[in-house]
Amino acid sequence: MSLVIATATTREMKAVLTGFNGRGRVGCALPGPGEACPSPVNGRNCLLLVTGVGPVNAALSLGRVLGAHRGVRGVLNLGVAGTFDVLRAPLGSAVLASAEVWPEYGLAGDDGVDPQGIAFPQAEGPAGPVWDRIDLAPEVLFGQWHLAMPPAARSGVALTVAGVSGTPARARAMYRRHAPLMENMEGFSLALACLRHNLPFAEARTMSNIVGSRAAEDWALEGALDALGALARELFLTD
Repeated sequence: MSLVIATATTREMKAVLTGFNGRGRVGCALPGPGEACPSPVNGRNCLLLVTGVGPVNAALSLGRVLGAHRGVRGVLNLGVAGTFDVLRAPLGSAVLASAEVWPEYGLAGDDGVDPQGIAFPQAEGPAGPVWDRIDLAPEVLFGQWHLAMPPAARSGVALTVAGVSGTPARARAMYRRHAPLMENMEGFSLALACLRHNLPFAEARTMSNIVGSRAAEDWALEGALDALGALARELFLTD
């Protein structure tokens, strides 16, 4: 049985693996976009998956892995993300997703997007139809795989978008409607795939930028990648 460790980019995967052993390699060559390779991590059987950027790449890549590997028991999504609230989740800090939201699904009108406006839910979950939100229970995955809950990580709603919020007005609109703590580009797709396959899913990311700002001073990607490695190490170094 294997745990899928999924990142969007090879650079994020290298940061994760560097956190594990300082060398950026664990049992196999570094996967490229759309590639996966088996690798042991602290005695656990894992599949390292680089999905590619965005919700479509994420869905395609994880779908291919789940079709090819019948022994997958769960998916852990690691990476960087933007923060909506620098007081609760400052740059470099870690956030554990309590839910995933896709704000772009539904009927788009002048007042925003109504997820039920086209009357087609994306899936049926344990609590009923899934429209634009999947509530997560990361402790299920952590318990099954004996992962450590990151002690300093905040918990909050994650927003998955195909087009990142590039203006303060867009960021404010997303925050008013969904009250998210972080913005990413893959999490909802991965969470939906896991829901459909009845697999536990968890997502943990470190904050690389302030959502809605393109100013250089509001970005700290290198620091977020270093923090991502430290986060990965915390998760897997258990008694």
